Amino acid sequence: MNIAIIISSLTGGGAERIAQIVGNYYVDQGDTVYYFILNRQITQDYAVKGKIIYADIDLNAGRSHTQKMIRLLLSSLKIRVLKFKYKIDAAVSFMEDANYLNVLSKGRELVITRVCHTLSAYETLYPKSFYYKKNIVSFFYKKADKVIVLSDDGYHEMRSRYGIPGSRLIKIPNISNGITNVNDGREWEYGDKVLICAGRLFFIKQQERIIRAFSYAHQKEPDATLIILGKGPQLRYLKHLCRKCAVQDHVLFLGFTDEPTWYFSHARAYVIASKTEGFSNAMVEAMGCGTPVITTDSPGSCGEIVGKPKGMGKANTMMLCRYGILTPDMPMDQLNEKSPLCEEETLLGEAMLAILTNEDLYQKYRKASLNRAEMFCFDKVIKKWNIILKD
Repeated sequence: MNIAIIISSLTGGGAERIAQIVGNYYVDQGDTVYYFILNRQITQDYAVKGKIIYADIDLNAGRSHTQKMIRLLLSSLKIRVLKFKYKIDAAVSFMEDANYLNVLSKGRELVITRVCHTLSAYETLYPKSFYYKKNIVSFFYKKADKVIVLSDDGYHEMRSRYGIPGSRLIKIPNISNGITNVNDGREWEYGDKVLICAGRLFFIKQQERIIRAFSYAHQKEPDATLIILGKGPQLRYLKHLCRKCAVQDHVLFLGFTDEPTWYFSHARAYVIASKTEGFSNAMVEAMGCGTPVITTDSPGSCGEIVGKPKGMGKANTMMLCRYGILTPDMPMDQLNEKSPLCEEETLLGEAMLAILTNEDLYQKYRKASLNRAEMFCFDKVIKKWNIILKD
């Protein structure tokens, strides 16, 4: 079987990581996998076993919706030619730009699109973006053979808001490493009260909120350290904010790593506070290391992963859920670094402090994290991929 994986790049990110894992699996199964990479200018962080084909497509040019659509149509011809040249039987795309190109270039091959974001949240965050307009989303995804969503929220959103038939939707969460034992003899030098977060240093991930919440916890627990893994455009600003919060000596920026589980396995807790999160790979990988999770109740999968009760509205206080700690979502307003901590940041700081100082709570969520990670292990999730690609 010839499989095309269509994606903007293979730089460090959750969607890119799943593209690597899934592609490598099918290569090992004897299939031929091609990665149609839209942008060759972005550094490749993930090594893949499939063959990389650069499509050299730039969808950023053009401002009006008409210009965007024309560029999509022209670019889809490139993808259609590649599909024909490499005799593609199934094309799997990741994220909206690639998904729309996949749909527009559809021939006889199976077209599978993967929705990596909570699209209604992105519509709010990017109100002028062509890609997240309700009618655009509905038009394109209705034409795919299958639409992969990552969570219950994603499934209900695609049905109720965008009108995608349930017969075309399939929920496939991200793959975690399952339960991970990391003991390679390296010495851990950061202490035993480390909080950790991982992800691109980008405004959607809101590491600035985590830093401010950490400053609250650090005042009461001076031995605490925050490690931030990832790279991105906000690095300078985040370092500046650490100085403003007087925690610059206790927040470490360690960049991108392809061994995040080594850090997770030594941390006291994993913290996430994104504006929206389709499905956090790093979160479930941390759980696989037995690391307790603290998350805000942002749109997407985070609440579902930690066991937020179904049908419940937004969290308005700190909640001790079945698999992790949930705190209220952060305000959507742009952060004013001169303002005192908001209630949501304080509650996130209190959750950090609880895990740092309460051994019983730590042990409870250490065990719960291991149990939860097993539900997203490779063997269980890949069966769902095989349903649409093989069965």
